[in-house]
Amino acid sequence: MTREEQPEKQPGTPAEWRELLRNGYEYPEEIEALSKRRVRRRVRKAYRQEQRDEARRQLAEERRREPVTPGGALVVIVGILAIGAAVHHWWPDHGGAPATVVRAGSGDRTEEEPGTPSALPSPSAPASPAPVADLSTPERTAEGWARAYLERNPPVDKKHSASVRRAAPWMTEALTDNLTQFEDKAWGRLVSNGGVSKVKRVSVAASDDERTRLQADTPSRVWRKVSVDVDVAGYTKYGETTVFQTEIVRSGGSWRVSKVLGV
Repeated sequence: MTREEQPEKQPGTPAEWRELLRNGYEYPEEIEALSKRRVRRRVRKAYRQEQRDEARRQLAEERRREPVTPGGALVVIVGILAIGAAVHHWWPDHGGAPATVVRAGSGDRTEEEPGTPSALPSPSAPASPAPVADLSTPERTAEGWARAYLERNPPVDKKHSASVRRAAPWMTEALTDNLTQFEDKAWGRLVSNGGVSKVKRVSVAASDDERTRLQADTPSRVWRKVSVDVDVAGYTKYGETTVFQTEIVRSGGSWRVSKVLGV
């Protein structure tokens, strides 16, 4: 007569599964019936591991099915807010206004905390307008032309023609076209020295050159000697004086440089 086998009762709640893990194991009869002790221990160990794995799987499934309670949700929200407050306290926003530190005895003076970004630079001032060409006399025309033509910055100007364009208001169109086509020696020296030239002083006097001495001044044309002192800052700093003989003609009440000797 055989005994009717009863189906094994499985735990139904997380508490029952935890209780199963805490309590000792009841092994099936077929395991206990094994004759050799070593084999029985090995089979018991495998059975226990299988029961633990099943219990963990059931617990995870039960937790997944359980809805989040209001208390649990509140704990999660409080935790998130606490983390945010800690981050704001220990890692402040460096993209905002720079932190200020008042030093002892410094009165109202504030200093930027090291490592904070400096204040945004103020917008650069608009470029100063080009000087208005004074063409009222031959002397003023000659001086204005010399300053515009010999103040040069090769990294910005790029080409000799930039200085010609700056001096164009003091010249005739024919002379402007002529100077644009050729580079003078002073420009080449300036570029090779990596320098920038600035006009320090300009003096204008009657021409005393042999080539112009016999050409007397007239109401519409004169020759003037223009001496220009220039400071050059580059690989080598130096000063030089450039002398031009300029023919200045009058047209429509304005004087303009029409010819230059010494370029």
